[in-house]
Amino acid sequence: MTAVKVCCYNGEWLDELFDPQNEFDVEGEGDHTYKSKADRLAAVKTVLKNIDADLFGVVEAPNTILSAEKSAVTCMEKLCQAAEINARKAIIGFPSAGSQEIALLYDPDKLEVKHAPGGTGSRTNPTFKDRYYVDTDDDGIKEEYKFYRPPLEAEVTVKETGKSFNVLVVHTKSKGIFSSMDLIHRQRNNQANRRKLFAECSWIRKRVDQWLDAGKDVLVMGDFNDGPGMDLYEFQFGRSAVETVIGDLFEPERLLKTYTGRPKWTDWGWEPSTASFKDPLNYRRWVHVLIDHIIVNQSLLVVGERDDKRDALKIWNPFLDEDSPHFLEAAKEIKDALLMASDHFPVTLEIDLP
Repeated sequence: MTAVKVCCYNGEWLDELFDPQNEFDVEGEGDHTYKSKADRLAAVKTVLKNIDADLFGVVEAPNTILSAEKSAVTCMEKLCQAAEINARKAIIGFPSAGSQEIALLYDPDKLEVKHAPGGTGSRTNPTFKDRYYVDTDDDGIKEEYKFYRPPLEAEVTVKETGKSFNVLVVHTKSKGIFSSMDLIHRQRNNQANRRKLFAECSWIRKRVDQWLDAGKDVLVMGDFNDGPGMDLYEFQFGRSAVETVIGDLFEPERLLKTYTGRPKWTDWGWEPSTASFKDPLNYRRWVHVLIDHIIVNQSLLVVGERDDKRDALKIWNPFLDEDSPHFLEAAKEIKDALLMASDHFPVTLEIDLP
């Protein structure tokens, strides 16, 4: 058996830790995180070192600016070297149209990783850098959608065995509203955000189906900005964004596997949770949310699922109850670093590739 440890992590504006020449910038506070850059850099290195995954899917990686020398790959490889982790090589896919990138970090001694974009070039199954057409408001007319941050598609091969699987790292549309508006406009924007989120996830599912049809094993991970039950607008589509990617109940053999279980509502929000945000209607309270996910196809073997399916996945949230099947004592030991590094907590899973 050859096990590959996979980690999904939203690093929260990692670009703030680097200057335009790809060197570390640790002076002052970040414009978006409002935290000491020096403290954050130390914390991020601690988190990466303690997780020690073979493959990291990183959301909110540094920028890539095609007209300048700024490079997400250069920055992330410099960060890996500073953290002294084995996953010291990085790739990105199609660059973002704006800020932040999606990156994969990997151990080159153990894995070969290459960008492997799919799509047929059609209007209903294009490459992720193109435009996608789908009817999201049930009016019989297809609307046009485009990814702000195209998902990263990669083929990962284990050098020892030659076994491979395909990976999608995603950062889908946020449902957050960050400008002042009245309730009518808030409702309109919420519905529009949900439609775009639905379009993006149905597009991602197209790629999953394409890979399944080709007989490939598939792993999808990232920040979906959504989970079951998180807002009432998902009932317009009958499922959340994550469930859209998981698949169709009428094709059970093609459903992807998730290991969190359905989250439960508590006094502090959804549990288990991978991130916390201030309640938009009561800014003095924080709401816990489950929005970072790792899901896999049914033939991909996962370490631990034979004993207790939920035990297979771990959430590096130091506030999880010790009775939770996703609890990690290691997360409590680096609590301060996790809180300083990001507003999200990492998620890890090990897969078997015999």
